[in-house]
Amino acid sequence: MHISKSLLPVMVIVALAGSTQVIAKSRLDERLVLASPEAIEADTELQNHMTMLADQAVSEHCSSCHGADLAGQIGVPNLVDFDWIWGVTGYEMTSSEAVFEIMQTILYGVRNADCPDEIKRYGGCPDTRFSQMPGYTQLGLTDTQLNGLVDYVLALSGKPHDAGAVEGVNNLITLCAECHGENGEGYKAFGGPDLTDNIWLFGEERAQILDVIANGRIESCPAWSTRLSAASIKALAVTIYRRYMGL
Repeated sequence: MHISKSLLPVMVIVALAGSTQVIAKSRLDERLVLASPEAIEADTELQNHMTMLADQAVSEHCSSCHGADLAGQIGVPNLVDFDWIWGVTGYEMTSSEAVFEIMQTILYGVRNADCPDEIKRYGGCPDTRFSQMPGYTQLGLTDTQLNGLVDYVLALSGKPHDAGAVEGVNNLITLCAECHGENGEGYKAFGGPDLTDNIWLFGEERAQILDVIANGRIESCPAWSTRLSAASIKALAVTIYRRYMGL
C-alpha cells in the first residue's frame, strides 16, 4: 500500500490527537477514582466526566433490569430511593462512607455465585452481598402459619390485618427477627429488608407477600468488577448516591 508523502503529516497529527485524548481520559479516570464526592461536585470537568461514564454504564448495563431512571420494578430494587438492604443508613458521617458501600455492591454483586465452587462461602462468591429469604413451605410450616406470618408482615407496615392470626404465630416471629430485626425494621448486617416501611420489592398484595414467605427469594446481581472500569464503578456509585440524596 502506497501512502502519499503529503498525507503523512496529517496522519501523524490525527494519531497524536487520538493519543492525547486517551491520555486526557486516563487522567480524568484516575482523578475521579481518587476524588471524594465533594471534590467531584466542586470540579465541573470531573462532574461532567462522571456523568458521561455513569450514563454509559446505566445505558449499557443497568437499565435492562433497573430501568433508565434506576427506579427498578417488581423483583428489581429501586436504586435511588431511601431503602437500602446493605450498608447505607443515611446516617453516615461523610458521603464517602455511603459511596464505598455502594461500590462494594457494584464491585462484587448481590448473591453472585459466578466463581469456582472451592472459593464460595455459603453459596456465594467472596465479598458478594449475600442473604437468603428461605421458603417456609419447605421448612414445614402449615398454610395457617404461613398466612399468620403474612398478617404479621401486614401489621408491621401498618396495613389491615387479622390480629388473631398474628397472635397465633407469636412463637414463629423469632424466625423473622434474625434477619429483619426484633421490630422488623431491617438488619443491614444480614441484608434483611425493613418490613415496617411502604417499600415492597416483590409487591404489597397479600398473595405476593404469601408467595415470598412460602417460597422464598434468592435473586442476584452480577459482580461488575471484571466488566466495568474502576472509574465507571466510582461514577455509578457517586451518581446513585447523589440521586438517593435527591441531589
